[in-house]
Amino acid sequence: MAHRFLRDCNPDPDESVESWLARIFERAQRVALVTGLLAQGCTTEPTQALAEPADTDAVDEAGNAQVARGVPCAPGTYLPISASGLSPARRFDSLAIRTLSGIRASEEGPERWTLSDFNVVSEVGTACATATTRECHQKIRMHPEPFRATSCLQICSETSVVTTAGDEVRRWVGVPEIRALLGPIDTPDEALLLVESMGYDLTCDNAERTSVRAAPDGFIVTATKITRDCAPIITTRYTLRIWRSGEIQEVRTEEIERDSACIGRVPAGLTSAPADEGRSLLGDFLARAAHLEAASVIAFERLAAELSALGAPASLVHEARRAAEDEVRHADVVSALARARGGGTPVSPHVEALPLRALFALALENAVEGCVRETFGALVGAHQARRAADAELAAAMQEIAADEARHAALSWKVHVWAMERLGPEERAHVQQAQADALSRLAASTTRAPAPEVARAAGLPGPTEAACLLDVLRQGIVAEA
Repeated sequence: MAHRFLRDCNPDPDESVESWLARIFERAQRVALVTGLLAQGCTTEPTQALAEPADTDAVDEAGNAQVARGVPCAPGTYLPISASGLSPARRFDSLAIRTLSGIRASEEGPERWTLSDFNVVSEVGTACATATTRECHQKIRMHPEPFRATSCLQICSETSVVTTAGDEVRRWVGVPEIRALLGPIDTPDEALLLVESMGYDLTCDNAERTSVRAAPDGFIVTATKITRDCAPIITTRYTLRIWRSGEIQEVRTEEIERDSACIGRVPAGLTSAPADEGRSLLGDFLARAAHLEAASVIAFERLAAELSALGAPASLVHEARRAAEDEVRHADVVSALARARGGGTPVSPHVEALPLRALFALALENAVEGCVRETFGALVGAHQARRAADAELAAAMQEIAADEARHAALSWKVHVWAMERLGPEERAHVQQAQADALSRLAASTTRAPAPEVARAAGLPGPTEAACLLDVLRQGIVAEA
């Protein structure tokens, strides 16, 4: 497949995606070999102890025993906030909590209710119940742009509240507007919504990652953020004091999880996370890797369904389904390696059911998750196959890396197909999201994996990871 949208990085627009990627991988291996020789004798960071599990038998500021429990989610959602638990400062006909994905808006402007690719997390009331015109009914079926991100990692997301009152339809997004909507923070759901609007991550039914309990004049909330998104992936837990006035104070910050590579294609709505056994750093790393490989099965199955629904070529749909089958095998292999090295049985992934996305949303995620993160993960996998001291792991990575290279090629084929069907403004958004993802990935390669894991699994250190990423960056954005 010729890649017209890769002309900026390739002088031959008729070269296949596979051939173009093969040149990038070949150069990456040469660079990794040289940097590996140069890096011998360099020291790596000592292994950093992760935080202890959250204290579920906590004591509040008045000395009363409190129990922090996981917060449930409504069926079909992955945000533990219920609209019925909100008590806004004024009455509305209806109130709905919505989410959607995109990139941070490059410019502000007047609201235009034109977006349709949003998800309703929870809602109460009857929309437009007291409306006197049809405009309310028309607007409530849409969502306004410009997109206003409340959190960003590889892809940005917006969590907002949409209300109707008479003929008025309004979006409330961002901390100042959410505070104005809610007034005093009187309920657990209001505390969680305020935390979500500040960019923290909330997880269903997992007290180690998300909990809420009453405190004098407010609440104590536990939430997380992914503070590094690749090589390593670092999850940080925050204990937050939420005052009734709407003020938020970070009481405690602790790193709770570190995955030392980019593995597989992570699906939107992944809410599960494995707990480390603690018997072996390598075993725990492999158990987390197996969890991500299993999650990738769902990601590729969803990609195949969306490509089919959008009328993509049958070859792309077939490759996505084949990739899902590959990931089943990868998960089985890595799970066995994890158990043999003290990692325990990997946790089965839990991914919330989400509606099929429109072309732009698919292209946006694929450009970031596939063309950047997954392609870099394939480069890291090839590096592991060459450098892992654990012979059985190296042999497994040899096969896995070859499959991951095909998956990276699929991402770029989907990118080419999608970009040819998007408008100029949408293409510009996708390209900017891809550039931003490269920048974030570069910032995340500065921390070294645990030495024991790095040696056994062949993971690149900061210098090698930076060089691998530089090869990928040059392949994507360098001028011909």
